[in-house]
Amino acid sequence: MIKPINKILVLALAAGFGAATPAAAADKSINIMTWGTTWQSGLRDLSKEFTKKTGIDVNLVTQASSGEGLVKLQTMKTKPPADVWFTTASVAERAVADADLFVPLPVDKIPNLANVMPGASTSHYVAAYGYPISIVYRTDLIKEPITQWTDLWTRKDLARKVTIPAMSMYQGRSLMTASLANGGSVTDDEKGFEMLVKLKPQVAIFYTSDAQARTALSQGEAAVMMGTPAAAKRVADAGLPVAVVSPRPAIMNYDVMTIIKSGKEDLAAQYVNFVLEQSVNEKLASNTNMGPVVKGAKVPETLAAQMPKPEDMVTLDEKWVNLNIAKWVERFNQEVAN
Repeated sequence: MIKPINKILVLALAAGFGAATPAAAADKSINIMTWGTTWQSGLRDLSKEFTKKTGIDVNLVTQASSGEGLVKLQTMKTKPPADVWFTTASVAERAVADADLFVPLPVDKIPNLANVMPGASTSHYVAAYGYPISIVYRTDLIKEPITQWTDLWTRKDLARKVTIPAMSMYQGRSLMTASLANGGSVTDDEKGFEMLVKLKPQVAIFYTSDAQARTALSQGEAAVMMGTPAAAKRVADAGLPVAVVSPRPAIMNYDVMTIIKSGKEDLAAQYVNFVLEQSVNEKLASNTNMGPVVKGAKVPETLAAQMPKPEDMVTLDEKWVNLNIAKWVERFNQEVAN
């Protein structure tokens, strides 16, 4: 009798395991890793629309920075904490070389890729929105309008009132802005460091997170910020008067979406395709105070005034940035932020 009982037991266990497989396969949820505050607020309602449309639940996972997010993904590679990862184009450029963690965008499952503006996508990532490095300032604290980058260096009323990103923020954009605004070229990092050192008497804080910069601006610890238009939206939403100007040269940036090798690539592709629908991309741009990347998408009137003229836009070579960013960070910490 032992053998039949064992046989029945084995069959029962097999049936049990077989029943678990469809349940696991039916898990229609995805994790989206992005930054907090502005970005999660911008995605939250849209993600609810996506769930209503597809039946796929969306969990928003917070990262403090792109660097921190990448470390999480790398250290949890066997069980990634995200299926879609939002990051900057610069970080994505080097990260997606890891074929064990990232997959190429499945073009056949993301038809809206065909509608993305030129330069806003590669084989492994696509922009969700674009934005310039701009000047954001409190109009109640700065009475005379700021109109050009050199104002940050030359105006005495801005002494100890400026906050600019540390080199680890926005992948060296402050360095190239300093160079271009003062007669250097887009690859003249020596000129950039020279001008950042000269800017130090004007600087109140070298910020290392967007939240730190917004807090400084909101509390009056700084009155002027080199950063993104998104910062202005959060400060304005808190009831404070701010203005945004994007003078020449306006270095452009893209926050992009990548697909993680998590086993849910098909669900992730549906989410990416959804974000690239024209109406959705318009809403996301409006929610975050950024520029849409889909052809034909309308820019909100209030945002259009903050965006640079096309002829004033500058795009960096992200591969070149990645080759140099480590030494820039070290030099910045030694020569500028000390």
